[in-house]
Amino acid sequence: MASTNEDVVVLATAPLDDGRQLLVVRHLPDRGTVEIGWWDREDGGAVAPGPSVLELAAEAVEVHAVVQLCKWLLAGAGWDTAGEGEALAETPPFVDGAQVAAVRSGNGMLLVRRPEGGNLVLPTRAALGLLTGAFPAVLQKLEALGFGLVQQGDQASPRTAEDHA
Repeated sequence: MASTNEDVVVLATAPLDDGRQLLVVRHLPDRGTVEIGWWDREDGGAVAPGPSVLELAAEAVEVHAVVQLCKWLLAGAGWDTAGEGEALAETPPFVDGAQVAAVRSGNGMLLVRRPEGGNLVLPTRAALGLLTGAFPAVLQKLEALGFGLVQQGDQASPRTAEDHA
Protein backbone atom coordinates (compact mmCIF):
# COMPACT_ATOMS: atom_id res chain seq x y z
CA MET A 1 0.00 0.00 0.00
CA ALA A 2 1.26 3.45 -0.84
CA SER A 3 2.40 5.85 1.83
CA THR A 4 0.44 9.08 2.29
CA ASN A 5 3.15 11.31 0.84
CA GLU A 6 3.42 9.38 -2.43
CA ASP A 7 1.94 10.73 -5.66
CA VAL A 8 -1.37 9.01 -6.46
CA VAL A 9 -3.83 9.49 -9.30
CA VAL A 10 -7.30 8.06 -8.71
CA LEU A 11 -8.39 6.52 -12.00
CA ALA A 12 -11.83 5.21 -11.02
CA THR A 13 -14.11 4.63 -8.07
CA ALA A 14 -17.39 2.73 -7.93
CA PRO A 15 -19.54 1.57 -5.01
CA LEU A 16 -20.39 -2.11 -4.62
CA ASP A 17 -24.04 -3.11 -4.17
CA ASP A 18 -24.48 -2.17 -0.51
CA GLY A 19 -22.42 1.03 -0.74
CA ARG A 20 -20.23 -0.07 2.19
CA GLN A 21 -17.38 -1.01 -0.12
CA LEU A 22 -15.87 1.16 -2.80
CA LEU A 23 -13.80 -0.13 -5.70
CA VAL A 24 -10.79 2.15 -6.08
CA VAL A 25 -8.33 2.02 -8.98
CA ARG A 26 -5.24 4.19 -8.51
CA HIS A 27 -2.08 4.88 -10.45
CA LEU A 28 1.04 5.22 -8.31
CA PRO A 29 3.56 6.82 -10.69
CA ASP A 30 6.40 6.76 -8.15
CA ARG A 31 6.12 2.98 -8.00
CA GLY A 32 5.12 2.45 -11.62
CA THR A 33 2.01 0.52 -10.63
CA VAL A 34 -1.75 0.47 -10.93
CA GLU A 35 -3.45 -0.57 -7.70
CA ILE A 36 -6.95 -2.08 -7.57
CA GLY A 37 -8.65 -2.59 -4.23
CA TRP A 38 -11.78 -2.40 -2.14
CA TRP A 39 -12.01 0.44 0.33
CA ASP A 40 -14.41 0.22 3.28
CA ARG A 41 -16.84 3.03 4.01
CA GLU A 42 -17.00 3.78 7.73
CA ASP A 43 -20.14 4.94 9.55
CA GLY A 44 -18.98 8.57 9.48
CA GLY A 45 -18.60 8.42 5.69
CA ALA A 46 -14.80 8.21 5.60
CA VAL A 47 -13.23 5.49 3.46
CA ALA A 48 -10.21 3.38 4.37
CA PRO A 49 -8.26 0.87 2.29
CA GLY A 50 -9.18 -2.78 2.68
CA PRO A 51 -6.71 -5.50 3.66
CA SER A 52 -5.56 -6.51 0.18
CA VAL A 53 -5.00 -4.99 -3.25
CA LEU A 54 -4.02 -6.20 -6.68
CA GLU A 55 -0.97 -4.29 -7.85
CA LEU A 56 -0.18 -4.36 -11.56
CA ALA A 57 2.80 -3.00 -13.38
CA ALA A 58 1.73 0.26 -15.03
CA GLU A 59 2.44 -1.17 -18.45
CA ALA A 60 -0.09 -1.24 -21.26
CA VAL A 61 0.35 -4.94 -21.90
CA GLU A 62 -0.24 -5.96 -18.28
CA VAL A 63 -3.27 -3.74 -17.73
CA HIS A 64 -4.82 -4.71 -21.08
CA ALA A 65 -4.26 -8.41 -20.34
CA VAL A 66 -6.15 -8.07 -17.04
CA VAL A 67 -8.95 -6.19 -18.83
CA GLN A 68 -9.26 -9.06 -21.32
CA LEU A 69 -9.15 -11.64 -18.53
CA CYS A 70 -11.99 -9.88 -16.68
CA LYS A 71 -14.09 -9.57 -19.86
CA TRP A 72 -13.58 -13.26 -20.56
CA LEU A 73 -14.57 -14.21 -17.01
CA LEU A 74 -17.60 -11.91 -17.08
CA ALA A 75 -18.80 -13.68 -20.22
CA GLY A 76 -19.20 -16.74 -18.00
CA ALA A 77 -16.12 -18.65 -19.00
CA GLY A 78 -15.38 -21.20 -16.31
CA TRP A 79 -16.94 -19.39 -13.32
CA ASP A 80 -18.87 -22.46 -12.11
CA THR A 81 -16.55 -25.18 -13.40
CA ALA A 82 -13.64 -24.86 -10.98
CA GLY A 83 -13.44 -26.06 -7.42
CA GLU A 84 -12.16 -24.09 -4.45
CA GLY A 85 -8.60 -22.86 -5.08
CA GLU A 86 -8.55 -23.94 -8.72
CA ALA A 87 -7.51 -21.56 -11.47
CA LEU A 88 -10.30 -20.41 -13.79
CA ALA A 89 -8.02 -18.62 -16.24
CA GLU A 90 -4.84 -16.59 -16.31
CA THR A 91 -2.98 -14.12 -18.42
CA PRO A 92 0.05 -15.25 -20.36
CA PRO A 93 3.31 -14.65 -18.47
CA PHE A 94 4.69 -11.12 -18.75
CA VAL A 95 8.34 -10.39 -19.55
CA ASP A 96 9.18 -10.36 -15.82
CA GLY A 97 7.64 -13.84 -15.43
CA ALA A 98 4.60 -12.59 -13.53
CA GLN A 99 1.03 -13.38 -14.51
CA VAL A 100 -2.45 -12.70 -13.19
CA ALA A 101 -4.67 -15.68 -12.41
CA ALA A 102 -8.35 -15.89 -11.54
CA VAL A 103 -8.72 -18.44 -8.75
CA ARG A 104 -12.01 -19.81 -7.41
CA SER A 105 -12.62 -18.68 -3.82
CA GLY A 106 -15.86 -19.29 -1.96
CA ASN A 107 -18.79 -18.08 -4.08
CA GLY A 108 -16.50 -15.73 -6.00
CA MET A 109 -12.91 -15.52 -7.11
CA LEU A 110 -9.56 -13.92 -6.46
CA LEU A 111 -7.46 -12.14 -9.03
CA VAL A 112 -3.89 -12.95 -8.00
CA ARG A 113 -0.69 -11.53 -9.50
CA ARG A 114 1.99 -14.16 -9.15
CA PRO A 115 4.66 -14.38 -7.93
CA GLU A 116 4.00 -11.05 -6.18
CA GLY A 117 1.50 -8.27 -6.54
CA GLY A 118 -1.24 -9.13 -4.08
CA ASN A 119 -4.79 -10.15 -4.83
CA LEU A 120 -8.26 -8.75 -5.27
CA VAL A 121 -11.33 -10.53 -3.93
CA LEU A 122 -14.28 -10.50 -6.32
CA PRO A 123 -17.05 -11.93 -4.13
CA THR A 124 -19.73 -11.93 -6.83
CA ARG A 125 -20.24 -11.59 -10.57
CA ALA A 126 -21.58 -8.11 -9.81
CA ALA A 127 -18.18 -7.17 -8.33
CA LEU A 128 -16.44 -8.53 -11.45
CA GLY A 129 -18.89 -6.54 -13.58
CA LEU A 130 -18.15 -3.41 -11.58
CA LEU A 131 -14.41 -3.82 -12.14
CA THR A 132 -14.83 -4.64 -15.82
CA GLY A 133 -17.11 -1.63 -16.26
CA ALA A 134 -14.51 0.66 -14.67
CA PHE A 135 -11.74 -0.32 -17.07
CA PRO A 136 -12.71 1.98 -20.00
CA ALA A 137 -12.39 5.07 -17.78
CA VAL A 138 -9.19 3.69 -16.24
CA LEU A 139 -7.59 3.12 -19.64
CA GLN A 140 -8.68 6.52 -20.91
CA LYS A 141 -7.13 8.28 -17.91
CA LEU A 142 -3.94 6.22 -18.11
CA GLU A 143 -3.56 7.06 -21.80
CA ALA A 144 -4.12 10.75 -21.01
CA LEU A 145 -1.24 10.44 -18.53
CA GLY A 146 1.05 9.19 -21.29
CA PHE A 147 0.54 5.50 -20.62
CA GLY A 148 -0.11 3.11 -23.47
CA LEU A 149 3.08 2.07 -25.22
CA VAL A 150 3.22 -1.64 -25.82
CA GLN A 151 6.26 -2.81 -23.89
CA GLN A 152 5.92 -6.59 -23.97
CA GLY A 153 4.24 -7.61 -27.23
CA ASP A 154 0.78 -9.12 -27.63
CA GLN A 155 -0.06 -10.85 -24.37
CA ALA A 156 -3.67 -9.77 -23.93
CA SER A 157 -5.46 -13.11 -24.43
CA PRO A 158 -6.47 -14.99 -21.28
CA ARG A 159 -5.63 -18.65 -21.04
CA THR A 160 -7.52 -21.37 -19.25
CA ALA A 161 -5.83 -23.83 -16.92
CA GLU A 162 -6.16 -26.45 -19.69
CA ASP A 163 -3.95 -24.34 -22.00
CA HIS A 164 -0.99 -25.21 -19.77
CA ALA A 165 -1.42 -28.97 -20.07
